[in-house]
Amino acid sequence: MRVRPLSVVMALVASAFVIIHPAAATERTVVKEVFSPDGTISRVRVVEPPSEPAPLSAVAAEVVPIQQTGPSASRFDLVFVGDGYTASQMATYHQHVVNRWNELTRIEPYRSLKDSFNVWQVNVVSNQSGVDNDPSNGVRRDTALDMNFWCGGTERLLCVNETKAKQYAASAPQVDQVLAVANSTKYGGAGGGVATSSGGNAQSGDIVAHELGHSIGGLADEYDYPNDLYTGSEPREVNVSVYPSATMSQYKLKWYAYLGRTSPDGGVIGTYQGGYYHRRGIYRPTDNSLMRSLGRPFNLIGLDVMRTAIQRKAGGVV
Repeated sequence: MRVRPLSVVMALVASAFVIIHPAAATERTVVKEVFSPDGTISRVRVVEPPSEPAPLSAVAAEVVPIQQTGPSASRFDLVFVGDGYTASQMATYHQHVVNRWNELTRIEPYRSLKDSFNVWQVNVVSNQSGVDNDPSNGVRRDTALDMNFWCGGTERLLCVNETKAKQYAASAPQVDQVLAVANSTKYGGAGGGVATSSGGNAQSGDIVAHELGHSIGGLADEYDYPNDLYTGSEPREVNVSVYPSATMSQYKLKWYAYLGRTSPDGGVIGTYQGGYYHRRGIYRPTDNSLMRSLGRPFNLIGLDVMRTAIQRKAGGVV
């Protein structure tokens, strides 16, 4: 019988016990809108923020009506939740919520349709004041909603645990849109299922107006970052189209009836190249509306869509 060398035997034994490590689980990512102080908007893909729920015993919270104009069945219910406000800072939180609502209602159609909204403040109490990564990256706070700057490596991107935010928001009588405000004066915010903004920064208020364009009006983004040529089909949203004005007019498509009309955001309605995250191959109605840049009015198409959506639920309240 042939005898194998001991080293060969040991190698064979070792090979029988090789541990096969499973491939690392693929991290889930989400797309977030990023807002800049100059009004420009872009999108980034980030690792999905934590979404663990809070213990049910922790989410009971006082609800303060900012304004209540009618039954929720015929109103849009906006619910504010705060993060990084301690029990002794509820007055500061209240002022931040009131400021955000006042900023919103300076913009049409929120100004003229103000009474179509119920607005609720849920008093979310945190153990520590402030939020993560403020004023600098690496700062950690013990807060109720886990809000943090530097989300996905972008300083002004302000993320929140959306599960916890919605849990607390459910304390309100009804919820159509959740708005999370951070106890911070640093500029920042994010779009998504829960829109975020810095409670102590007035510029951050425009983020709410833009996000409601999505959630109430179903409007598309009109900025053209980050892609080049759009090659897809005609979008379902009313404020972007693959058709130039001549084709719209000929076949009575999309906003053909608005072509040539003066728009609140300046200029006239036409078909302007770029939008829907692409620079070419798709058009928007005006040069620069709120769905393209913060600090701007809605264009005429967006304004009419928003008014119709609000009045449809509010039963024509003006």
